[in-house]
Amino acid sequence: MGLKSSLLCLFFMTSFSINLSSQTDLYDKLDYIRDDLDKKKYYYVLECLEKLTTEYPDFPNGYLWKAWTYFYLNDIYACRENIKIAMGRGIGTEGTVLNYLVFPDILAKAVSEGYYEGELLQKNSFRPAVTRKDSLQGALTPERSCFDVTFYDLALTVDPKKKTISGKNRIHFNVVQTSPKIQIDLFENLEVNSITRQGKELPFTRDCNAIFISFPEPLQEGGREILEISYSGAPRVAPDPPWNGGFVWDKTKGNYWVGVACEHLGASCWWPNKDHLSDKPDSMRITVTAPPNHMVVSNGTLIRQEETDDYSKYEWFVSYPINNYLATIYIGNFIQFTDTLTNANGSYPIDYYVLPHNLKKAQKYYSTTRDIVKVFEELYGDYPFPRDGMGMIESPYMGMEHQGAIAIGGDYGKADRRVYEKLDYDYLLVHETAHEWWGNGVTMDDMAEAWISEGFATYSEALLMEKKYDSDQYWKVIIANMGEVLNLWPVVGKRGINDNSFLGGDIYHKGAIILHNLRCTINDDSLFFHLIKEFHTRNLYKAVTSNDFLLLVNELTQKDFSPFFSKFLYDKEPPVLSYKFIREGDKFYLSYKWTRVKPGFEMPFLFVTNNSVQHRLMGTTKGQTVELQDVKSFSIANQHLFPDDILKNSMTYFWTSIDFSTSYAQK
Repeated sequence: MGLKSSLLCLFFMTSFSINLSSQTDLYDKLDYIRDDLDKKKYYYVLECLEKLTTEYPDFPNGYLWKAWTYFYLNDIYACRENIKIAMGRGIGTEGTVLNYLVFPDILAKAVSEGYYEGELLQKNSFRPAVTRKDSLQGALTPERSCFDVTFYDLALTVDPKKKTISGKNRIHFNVVQTSPKIQIDLFENLEVNSITRQGKELPFTRDCNAIFISFPEPLQEGGREILEISYSGAPRVAPDPPWNGGFVWDKTKGNYWVGVACEHLGASCWWPNKDHLSDKPDSMRITVTAPPNHMVVSNGTLIRQEETDDYSKYEWFVSYPINNYLATIYIGNFIQFTDTLTNANGSYPIDYYVLPHNLKKAQKYYSTTRDIVKVFEELYGDYPFPRDGMGMIESPYMGMEHQGAIAIGGDYGKADRRVYEKLDYDYLLVHETAHEWWGNGVTMDDMAEAWISEGFATYSEALLMEKKYDSDQYWKVIIANMGEVLNLWPVVGKRGINDNSFLGGDIYHKGAIILHNLRCTINDDSLFFHLIKEFHTRNLYKAVTSNDFLLLVNELTQKDFSPFFSKFLYDKEPPVLSYKFIREGDKFYLSYKWTRVKPGFEMPFLFVTNNSVQHRLMGTTKGQTVELQDVKSFSIANQHLFPDDILKNSMTYFWTSIDFSTSYAQK
């Protein structure tokens, strides 16, 4: 259960835990209201509670129950307002879900654990304060944009006993703009032993984690250069990998077990490079020397290995572009088994590296890999890295989408993981495999845009359930993601500062919901899946932005989705459906429009009458009214309140605002 789901349960319990008034008539009224709440007669309950709070204005539970009712109708603003009134009448909130609904600072603190170590303050919109170190790491400065890396040749010696590393990286690059200096990055706790060019040492200065290298004469546009950087030290130990990353030093069965994960942290935490997402090398070699009798697994293809009584040495080659944070190493007493995957363009291997005592569990666990890959190849195109093959490595941390060398934690589907209703597939394997297409094949160009990686991968989980089972399983994943959205920060963060957009997880859950909402709005699955596949095909091996996706959506749909993406990507809160309803005899009128959005915004929503009749209504920013007959009950579907067999491309994610000035309900 996620944080949002846990809070919801706590909210329910809290709302009924406070002692009621001893007045008999109040007890009777509350019994009736409780019964109608159980029957989900929310609109009638609100009318009753409005009368109750008028008659008993100092009774705090009346406002608390109103808040709970509004919550399930997805009117979050009215929910918060009534919580505050209840608090003002004496209801304490410390230690309850009410704190999270009313005080964003408390929510920010709760959801940032594991992602961020500092304090999140309201003056910074509950985002980490930007430091010079952040700007040096995140900005595409002139000292970075003046050159384009073509090849990294990293050679590394790892000493697990001392928890130290030493090595050198030969950086091949093209000069794209004349410049007297360039910026290379390496965390300041690691020592730079030397920087040489053509055998001669170059002067350099260090500023936080940035290294500024000066040349005796300006590098000329069009030139090709090679630098060699020698370094050593004790790399950062990961506090909570992979979310708060670094090296992971572990032992199992008397053998070393080492890994590294550094997605937001940055690859410069363990090797010198141009640590900016916009620049992928065309290829990379990774050579690692480790203790004897230990295997080293890395990205790409194993080219050479050497075993002596003193050391083990493995050389790996990546023949495709790779983002720096996706380069990695694993050291352990692994054993290997291999499968072969075939598509219309040929075959490629998938290699599994597991600890010996987990072999049987791992073989069973990975038996679904073929099915997963086939679905993603159908949806997005062939596996992006066939020459290098695919790899899954048992890691001493939860998991990470390292290109062609995916980290999978060793519990292999234990019940404490998030799982789908259909237990044939473990979410971690599905999610990380999806990253080979989203995050690895197509990469965001800035951490502010990380939803492109995580949102597409999370939505892929729902699509796999739909492809392997049915729409019902698709909806279960979608609704679960809706329930986890926090709306504390915009999905797209601030560019140029290595923004920690992972905070709170909305780049996963809300990112997936954005794609779902887009699919519902387009309402043409053939077109929707074409544009998703086309986005992948056009941008394979590239670093992209959200605007790149918007432009393609506009091109292929021949419509302007700018208001849609503006709301969902750059505003922390979702669109609000403002509505009211009127009954006149056997006629029912629903009036509605989207608010808190830019002109031109449109999106459907699902309106359900008489518990089972579903209506897909397309809302715009202009008021509309629909007339229906014999409506005995109705609801606007949301993650708390939805019918069975949900109508295709109809139910979307949003908040509501109920206008009771002319509305009234009948029991």
